[in-house]
Amino acid sequence: MKKTILGLAVSAMFMVGAVQAETNANDVSATLSVTGTVTANDSVCSVVLSDSTVALNGDVSSLVEAGQKPANAKSVIIRTQGDNNCTTLLSQGKLAYKFLGTADGVDGTTLANSASAESAAQGVGIGLYNMEGTSLKINEDTATATSTGYTLQLGLVKLSGSEPTAGDVQGSLTIQIERL
Repeated sequence: MKKTILGLAVSAMFMVGAVQAETNANDVSATLSVTGTVTANDSVCSVVLSDSTVALNGDVSSLVEAGQKPANAKSVIIRTQGDNNCTTLLSQGKLAYKFLGTADGVDGTTLANSASAESAAQGVGIGLYNMEGTSLKINEDTATATSTGYTLQLGLVKLSGSEPTAGDVQGSLTIQIERL
């Protein structure tokens, strides 16, 4: 008898719980839409830099115009490392570097000076160049990656139509691998 009463009591508790779990006509449900992609992990490549920071200095009176290579440009060697598939893509010339950052507000071809204190230089950008001295446009141009490495040169430049002023210069450049 005790078991029957206990069974009825437990059943009654479940029914009370079910009665409490009703929906209200004023409640509004939501739909979560999920999208995505599954890809094969066919290669892993990483960018390796000879230097993670570069100190650029220049005299405001001797800055060249954006697009011209400064005489005192600094070099950074960029290499790609990774698994066997990455090495194969590299040897086949199917990898390139893209240079991403905040472009200057004048013609958008150089890396902007992001220094923001009162001591920040005005009318000055950071130019990117290949070994031959050809200017690379930020966020646009790519350079083919090679197994021997790629030399990127950086230098301070005067922005077109601007009067440069002395001060601090700062910038951040992301070097991204592009698969060709």
